[in-house]
Amino acid sequence: MLRPIVALFFSFSMLGLGAQQKYENRIYAPNIKTLQATLLNDELSDPIIRLGSEDAIEISFDLMSKAPNDYSYSLVHCNADWTPSQLLEMEYMKGFNDNTIDDYDPSFNTTFDYTHYFVQIPNEKVAPIVSGNYILKVYETDAPEKTVLTAQFMVVESSALSVTGRVASNTSRGVNTAYQLLNFSINTENTSVADPTNDLKLLIRQNGRRDNEVRDVKPTYIKVNELIYEDNRQLEFEGGTEFQRIDFSHIRNYSGRIERISFHHPYYNVEVMPFEPQRLKEYKYDKDVNGRYKVHGQDIWTDLEIDYSIVHFTYPCEEPWLDGAIYVAGYFNDNVLNGRNQMTYNFERKQYELDIPLKNGGYNYQYLFLPYGKSEATAMRTMGSYWETGNEYAIYVYYSPNGARYDRLLNVTKINSFK
Repeated sequence: MLRPIVALFFSFSMLGLGAQQKYENRIYAPNIKTLQATLLNDELSDPIIRLGSEDAIEISFDLMSKAPNDYSYSLVHCNADWTPSQLLEMEYMKGFNDNTIDDYDPSFNTTFDYTHYFVQIPNEKVAPIVSGNYILKVYETDAPEKTVLTAQFMVVESSALSVTGRVASNTSRGVNTAYQLLNFSINTENTSVADPTNDLKLLIRQNGRRDNEVRDVKPTYIKVNELIYEDNRQLEFEGGTEFQRIDFSHIRNYSGRIERISFHHPYYNVEVMPFEPQRLKEYKYDKDVNGRYKVHGQDIWTDLEIDYSIVHFTYPCEEPWLDGAIYVAGYFNDNVLNGRNQMTYNFERKQYELDIPLKNGGYNYQYLFLPYGKSEATAMRTMGSYWETGNEYAIYVYYSPNGARYDRLLNVTKINSFK
């Protein structure tokens, strides 16, 4: 009898572990690229729709082959920390899960072969019916256990709760230094939030970054129907500097920090200008889109003619830094710092290098340094940090009263600094 009991305990343990899985934007299959989740027809937007509206999310990706695979998808409702909520499927969506992706087309006139897939949510098969975080999980139709990607999107309520704020340069580190301070307040008047101090969960992100995001911040002051977050050291961020820009939507009419575009059989190669160390000395304004990117092409008939290019990034450095690694980051890789966007030091050329195949278009990027053993990166050493920099701060307000089985998303507010 001992062996079945152990097996049963192990099964329940594994179920418990599975329930705590934390989802993220992630590609699991090496032959899939350019995962995008945005508002329909607005590539520079965040994937957030209003509950009960006619808004729609478009999630798309490329299989790097003209021979298509059969893919299906399911929706997973998640808590504020992106672990699955306790809701049943029928409680968070209308329709059914396990739907096939029927919209896909092959590329043509491109040096990289690919098949472009896209899914619109909501659609006639499925629609979310409660607010919160959602995952669209894509997997092989004939092998549902083979997840190829997961994409995040959000549904926000039209709540009476409001958020107002501003960004200051007066921080605990001094005035007009390398840092910015986010001050804001939450007004709960005319809402059903009974205990806002304990029932609201906050998430704050700077330019969509995950490594320096702030969670579980507590108010500095509490007034009737108002929570005030002011002069809180948790809300101090490096100012960083404006993102670098490149646009290689055309092989000759390119712009931004591109040195040249050349063809080396079988692909086009985009040489990005090396970072200039003198840029570290003072702040320089540049009109960026805070790390976002847009896939597009010039002089083409259809988006299926948009090609890929090998983009070569270089960061000059006399000697390799032994206390950490340099990454090229932006929305194009979801600001995740991993092996796919880590630069490698070339001792002969005395520079860090990274080659990435990217779909043609306009991109923002930055160089970040991540010390070994740390989870938060810095631009201080690589690009500089200035209080004047224009950054976008997004504040997500979730509501989870005692006994709730999921986290409602009541409000998403964006505050820009010094632009």
